[in-house]
This record gives sequence, C-alpha cells and structure tokens, in this order.
Amino acid sequence: GGAKQTSQKSSSSPTVAKVNAKDALRAELGLKPSIPTVLVVGGGDGMGGIIKQAKSLGSKLNADGTSSEEEEASYQMVVICGKNEKAQSTLSSQEWGSGVSVEIKGFVNNMDEYMRASDAIVTKAGPGTIAEASICGLPCMLSSFLPGQEEGNVPYVEDSGFGTYSGDPKVIADKVSTWLASPDLMQEMKANALKAARPSATLDIAKDLAEMVFEHKKKQVSSA
Repeated sequence: GGAKQTSQKSSSSPTVAKVNAKDALRAELGLKPSIPTVLVVGGGDGMGGIIKQAKSLGSKLNADGTSSEEEEASYQMVVICGKNEKAQSTLSSQEWGSGVSVEIKGFVNNMDEYMRASDAIVTKAGPGTIAEASICGLPCMLSSFLPGQEEGNVPYVEDSGFGTYSGDPKVIADKVSTWLASPDLMQEMKANALKAARPSATLDIAKDLAEMVFEHKKKQVSSA
C-alpha cells in the first residue's frame, strides 16, 4: 500500500518537497540533514587558499553554532579539495569543534550533487561553477578569479544579486555566516540565482532597460 501514501504526500507544497529532496540527497552523500550547509570548493590549481578559507569559515561557523542552545552541530561545512592533497590532509586533521559538522573530500565527480545538497558555495569565479550554482539556486561567495577570463563573472554574480566577492578568508567567513543566519536573505539570493539561470534573463534585462529609457524620454517630453 505504498502507492497510496505517496499520492497523499504530493499534495504538500513544492517547497516542502524541495527541502525533503535536499535532505534525501544529503543522506545519500553522508551529510547531516536540515542544518545550514556551505560548500567550499578549491580551484583546480592546488593553491593554498582553500586551507585558509576553510579554517576561517569553519571556526566562524563553530563559534556561531556553539553559541546556540543546540546539542548537535548547528552548521555544516563540506570542503572539496579536488586534487589538492595537501589541503585534504591538512583539513582532515583539523579540530573543528562541536558547533559545526565538517566533511573533507578530495576529488569528486558528483560536484552537482554536492551543490544541490548545499545552501551556499564558496568558490573561485569559474563560469561552469557559477552557471551550475545559479541553476541550483545557490548563493555564491566568490573567493578568487583569473584576471581577464573570469573577471566579468564577479559583477555578473553581484549585479544579479546572488553573491559577492572577497579574497580575504575572514571577510568570506563573516559574509557566509551572515547569509546562513538569515533565512530571508538566503531565500532572496536563491530566487535571484534561479532568475539569473534563465536564458531569457538577459533578454528581460534588455527589455527593462529599453522600457526605462522609453519612460524616461516620455517624462522629459511631458514635462517640456
């Protein structure tokens, strides 16, 4: 009689279904369900930046989490080091504290699943990651960019309203901590990310600008 139950469940709101899908995915990935989760992704270049970023963010989230009444960790951080073995071993031996639950991974080939299971991402401004993040509705804390080819992605994310840039691990930690503590802000950034993922978004912008110019001209004419 399992079929009957599912038909009743499907009448619940889509947001609830989405949340449950996220928790189900977390369970599959061996992550804790239903606590704010941030994904930290290293650049493929094996730069040391991810160690500092993860340590800074981990200690901030631990402090945030320890100050709450919960017995369990209040926050979760998943760090994907890629092929950076030094980062993986350094971070794996780190003591994080009880306020934050931390998972350290090396190279994974299911990055999209980790993105869908998270509430925010710290990443370099690679176009592939940003495109994927916006499809997943994932607020982006951009931690670095390659001059020239990735530079334009920073204003794109900031102007679209689903993230910001800082190369400073302390600023990154403070920003992400603020985001995770504000469900309304997260909801707004998530909506902005999904909006930015629509291919028609750029056309909409062009149309809005045209209408604004038109309205502005009309005003000028009527006030002349």
